[in-house]
Amino acid sequence: MYIRRLLDDEYEDVVKLITQTVHTVCTEEYTKEELDAWAPCNFDINKFRNNIYGCYNLVAIKGGRIAGFISAEVNGYINRLYTHKDFLNQGIATALYKKVEEWAIQNGIMELSLDSSKTAEGLFKSIFSV
Repeated sequence: MYIRRLLDDEYEDVVKLITQTVHTVCTEEYTKEELDAWAPCNFDINKFRNNIYGCYNLVAIKGGRIAGFISAEVNGYINRLYTHKDFLNQGIATALYKKVEEWAIQNGIMELSLDSSKTAEGLFKSIFSV
């Protein structure tokens, strides 16, 4: 696995990763209506692109596929962190977070924060001091 910046032609792949993962992994904690509001099947790629414009956007590549995605704002807020449903529990989210942490330190960002889904609370408790 390696981690690099998100490329311009990968937005659609990341949106698919988010949608598929949310609708597969989060079904026990959320209703279908909540999942559809969070990750609609007709996700607007341009809106997504505009939402993460100017952020520090990374992807994890494993086996030639995008296995994870993270997006951090310049104020230290991590607005998205997803691992592809086929690559869960392989350290991908932790590795992405560590890269953002390095970036934050290099840029004088003293604190990282995020809002977590119920599904990801355990992960964030293990990598953040909460």
